[in-house]
Amino acid sequence: MASRMIRPLVALELGTFTGYGTLCLLEGLDPSGTLHTVERNDELFALQDKFWSRADGHERIRRHHAEVINVLNNWDVPTNGRIDLAYVDADKQGTMDHLEGLLPLMTEGGWMLFDNTWWSGTLWGSNAATGPKADALRALHTRLREDPSLRSVTLPVGDGLTAVQKA
Repeated sequence: MASRMIRPLVALELGTFTGYGTLCLLEGLDPSGTLHTVERNDELFALQDKFWSRADGHERIRRHHAEVINVLNNWDVPTNGRIDLAYVDADKQGTMDHLEGLLPLMTEGGWMLFDNTWWSGTLWGSNAATGPKADALRALHTRLREDPSLRSVTLPVGDGLTAVQKA
């Protein structure tokens, strides 16, 4: 739905897994757009290809077999374009690095969707979750709350979806 509302010319998915989310993003992609997706686990490629090959517009999918941070650090804006929509569902411990890597690549008004940011509602309070993933998600929420150049909301859907717009 978000992809259909935004109609991105350039979309980037960080963490492909089975490729289902890729197909959802593809549905809303501008007809002349490109969808880049990053997955480090090549054992998933056959499954992704099986379903992608059946989708209209599948030739507009560009898979990057790499670590997310390497793709972000080496993103060539003149070649790939600025990103209108980023869907982030990769390593939770790297969430802050993903945000920082995305910000200079995003269009003004561009959207970033961070998945699994609710952490079952255990990020705050007397029984708050501990560990590097929970700490990374707390840091993300703090950064988003304190940065006036970003507008954000966390939707308690599934395990939380945080929508962020670059102002």
